[in-house]
Amino acid sequence: MIHCPAASIGPGSLHRGGTAGAACLVRAYDDGCRAADYTLSAFGVDTIHSRTFMLSKGGKTCLVRIVESFRVVPQKPHVTARYTCSRLRAYVADRCTPKATLSLTKL
Repeated sequence: MIHCPAASIGPGSLHRGGTAGAACLVRAYDDGCRAADYTLSAFGVDTIHSRTFMLSKGGKTCLVRIVESFRVVPQKPHVTARYTCSRLRAYVADRCTPKATLSLTKL
């Protein structure tokens, strides 16, 4: 399992982690769908919105499973959405169920 570096946005215009984690996930996808994960988070004053991407093989298909969560500190995170996508390219997951196109670098 490859644990790609996380990225975070906020509060305000702060951006930590750059695109290293997103690039790591795309490389794992392009390298025969190696098992990998990556988390992108956006921070507010007392909130955290996260999107976690996980790669796994589903037969001959590479699956990108995505879990979005939202947290008001100090409460526990709540899952707000789950997606399964069949393509990852140019820092975007697409061909998702439910229908969506999700960025690996922006929330």
